Amino acid sequence: MPLTLLLWSLLPLLCLLTECEGTQRVQGQQTVDSCLCEVNATLWDFPAQTFENVSETVQTCRDSLERLQAQVLLTDRKMPKITATVKNITDRLHAFQYLNSNSLYHALHLRQLNQELEELENDIKTTHRSAPTVQTKGLTQEVSKVRDEVKDMQKKNVFNLETVRENLRSMRNRLETCRTIHSQFRSNCSQRLMTNVSSPVVTKLNPYGKSYPSGSWGRETKPDSPESYWVQPLVSSSKHGNVVRRYHSYEDFMASKNHQDVSVASSYTSSNAIQGPGSLLYGEAMYYQCYNTGELCRYDMRTHGVTRKLLPEAGFSNQFPYCYYSCRDWTDIDLSADEMGLWVLYATQRSHGNLLVSRLDAESLNVTNTWTTRLFKKAATNAFMVCGVLYATRFDSRYREEVFYAFDTNTGKEDNTLSIPLEKVGDGVANLHYNPVDRMLYMYNDYYLMSYRPYF
Repeated sequence: MPLTLLLWSLLPLLCLLTECEGTQRVQGQQTVDSCLCEVNATLWDFPAQTFENVSETVQTCRDSLERLQAQVLLTDRKMPKITATVKNITDRLHAFQYLNSNSLYHALHLRQLNQELEELENDIKTTHRSAPTVQTKGLTQEVSKVRDEVKDMQKKNVFNLETVRENLRSMRNRLETCRTIHSQFRSNCSQRLMTNVSSPVVTKLNPYGKSYPSGSWGRETKPDSPESYWVQPLVSSSKHGNVVRRYHSYEDFMASKNHQDVSVASSYTSSNAIQGPGSLLYGEAMYYQCYNTGELCRYDMRTHGVTRKLLPEAGFSNQFPYCYYSCRDWTDIDLSADEMGLWVLYATQRSHGNLLVSRLDAESLNVTNTWTTRLFKKAATNAFMVCGVLYATRFDSRYREEVFYAFDTNTGKEDNTLSIPLEKVGDGVANLHYNPVDRMLYMYNDYYLMSYRPYF
């Protein structure tokens, strides 16, 4: 309705708000042929001030209505995106539904608690007999005290099982720390946590181009091994691979020349093919998750032989990938190396999806030690080891990751207050690992190969 027409339609209302609706009775004076009377004509004056006030009110209402209409139109345009976001969140939460059926947030059954306690008691006794220390003696006394507490809980029918379970987890981690490290082990590790990371030292498109957004790369990670740089791209929807491209010098790598393509399997669907971007070159051997299984594979670059070993209870095929902002497919099992040796990072249903840190025997692939963290693996975008300390990252923005968590296998202590920025060029981090030879971090970031220098 036009504003003028609207105002004229309000005139009757204006009259009602004034005295114009009334009549005026006056005394007249009769003359010869007429009647004279005085009338106050101001009573019928147009209510200009009231009209102006109403006009302003109408204009204000009109402006408010236009703003509301604009907001409605904006909401209509945004609604598909909002709906898609809600659907995305719903789909991502669906992956966690197993937590309800596995009773993550319910009390642990007493039978399970007794089994865990018995296993821990036996391991502590074995370790104390083989290498007695003040720490193992203290653990023996602590586990005996916990045994008495459990008996008392059962007798009184008052259970605080989750607290006891957390105590067992802490003792288990301390026991793993107490176990003997090889006598020939030498470490140059700093006792301090990481404090910062440099800007990218290398930023280079992978040699296969933008058809390969996922994979891994780096430098030979075992000290005293020949220098070489390698790239392992994933095909088949960034899931599988069977070729490792090697360069025998940094100059060749940067110039993308004189490379050697090594096939670890006859095809990317072979049982010995690579699954996921968690691969690592360590001691002239390629370590990776075997095709479609929870097994670890070791391909020897010199003999071309393959060793396989089951990683007990490890989740695979997107059961426990790195997630946080968005899940990175096929990242269930992640290999890492540092001054302490070879590691594997993964999660199990027994750990309720929390990240496990296991040391590996590089030749046999046997797990020698395992620590359980309180970090839910799907709450991180990636993780790596430095000097026996696990570091985890999370998404901050398209061009920045953040190192936010650390777990020290030497002390069993955790720190989730870190905030160390890590520059990148794209959203997705397929692989991130540390190299103890040059003390650099290597990242495969959406088609790009990047490296950084950490500071402690």
